[in-house]
Amino acid sequence: MGGEAAGERLAGRVVAITGAGRGIGRGYALAMAREGASVVVNDLGTDLEGGDRSEGPAGDVVDEILAAGGRAVANRADVSSEDGARSIVADACREFGRLDAMVNNAAIEFRGTLEKHSAQAFDRVLSVNVTGSFNCMRAAIPQMLEQGTGMIINTTSGAFWEGTEAVAAYSASKAGAFSLTLSGHSELASRGISCNCIAPGATRTRMVDAWISQLAANSDQPEEEIMSEWGIQTAENLAPLAVFLCSEAGRGISGNVFEVWGDRILRVAAPSRGESIAREGDTWTFETLAENLPGLTK
Repeated sequence: MGGEAAGERLAGRVVAITGAGRGIGRGYALAMAREGASVVVNDLGTDLEGGDRSEGPAGDVVDEILAAGGRAVANRADVSSEDGARSIVADACREFGRLDAMVNNAAIEFRGTLEKHSAQAFDRVLSVNVTGSFNCMRAAIPQMLEQGTGMIINTTSGAFWEGTEAVAAYSASKAGAFSLTLSGHSELASRGISCNCIAPGATRTRMVDAWISQLAANSDQPEEEIMSEWGIQTAENLAPLAVFLCSEAGRGISGNVFEVWGDRILRVAAPSRGESIAREGDTWTFETLAENLPGLTK
């Protein structure tokens, strides 16, 4: 395992990456192309809330890959659409003949307290971050089953299990991506398709740039010092794990959620049942709960 030479670890493989025009997705795309993968670079080119589309980001990354001697094609479909997701797989098969890995990285967010979240904003975030991942998985599975092999990588966040404030829709969507990964593993691993999830720790992307700039302005510290003090990594720190999970060496790994933060990769355990209370008699009574529940929740 892991015997491939640097620059050849993904040779002959075809990888589709959503949200690959900037940030973490761009880091994945460039790293995988350097390792020999042919890359479908999907990106709508939107702002953080999913508006103001632009063709630039996906095309710029493709140009970088081609200039370095790699192989890539741009796809600007909306992953929240079933047709959009299917077009990503179709582009991979038309341009490169197969699809070995689907990396679901595209995400948007809405910042505001719960009472400032509208139902429309909540639905839009989930439609990209959860439904988009589902659509791309569902589009890729038939091709991967026909090939007899495939890799799926989803993206979650500590915002899910930490209960991060002011990003309720985003946090809920990342819980969905976590659960979708576990379900994907249960159904697909025995059929030759691995399904894992990456949880980026604090990473310098558009989602945290404004926060970094605000901290720097309020403290008169250089942004580099802010990043070091708060442990904010760059997108390049996440790419090696994504490359590994898409390689032959990582093919046997499935059903895992890995958090990447600085010099550590942590395996995040699925939620588990904790302590319990038991009742006497046929029904729960108010008195039984009053006597036992506070001790369970302290």
